[in-house]
Amino acid sequence: MKQLPFFLIFVAVLLTSSCSGIKTAQQVGLHFSTEQSALPDSLIWRSIGFAKELINQKELMVVISGGSNPIPLDQWNQFKASFPYQKNIDRHLLFEQTAFYRSPNTAVNCKAADCIRERRYKQYTWIEMAQPICVDFIGGKTDMLKPAKGHLVVKTIQKCQAVRFTDHIFQLTDNKGNYYAMHATENGLPDTNVVLPSGWEIKKVVLQEPLIIAPFGGGNACYFNIVGDHLGQGYHQYVFADTVYSRN
Repeated sequence: MKQLPFFLIFVAVLLTSSCSGIKTAQQVGLHFSTEQSALPDSLIWRSIGFAKELINQKELMVVISGGSNPIPLDQWNQFKASFPYQKNIDRHLLFEQTAFYRSPNTAVNCKAADCIRERRYKQYTWIEMAQPICVDFIGGKTDMLKPAKGHLVVKTIQKCQAVRFTDHIFQLTDNKGNYYAMHATENGLPDTNVVLPSGWEIKKVVLQEPLIIAPFGGGNACYFNIVGDHLGQGYHQYVFADTVYSRN
């Protein structure tokens, strides 16, 4: 069998290590209240667009195009990231408004610009948006970014952001009291033809009033569970079956 060049083997090991370096909820001892956290009084809602995201695999930090010199949309497709950065799968957002109020690892009593951390990478500026804590798999271990059919990936992250849906949602549930709202797709077209683990289902739900999904954990905590399916669709958990979240 033909051997891969050393450089390609080295890169593959780095990528595999970066993904396997994210521990499970049980391994990190994840344990948080499923009470929604308090939102700042000065919350500013903004319209949304196409999310251009990078994952720093070394720091385990997700950054999004923004700040003083964000990458233009027409430059995104040809933009090449290099280790430790990797492009996230494309994110066409489905919620109507968002309010991002604090980067990870900033003080809870920060004010205005001090709450948002900006960094520069390849001449553009990026906002530190979210920090992965752990990852779990439903249906068996699979690819973290693009799971196999019949599998789901559950990533718990720190992200101080609220999102608002005003018309309808695509609701995912395990039929055990946990509910999730689809927040993003790869191509902008939500698809309910998803091969899900046993007991799970998805359907379109018309909202009688706006649905605001805020972080969980109570107080100033910023926990979110983000679920991903095999079509590259992402979901925010917004209802928990239990008062405390942990996976044992």
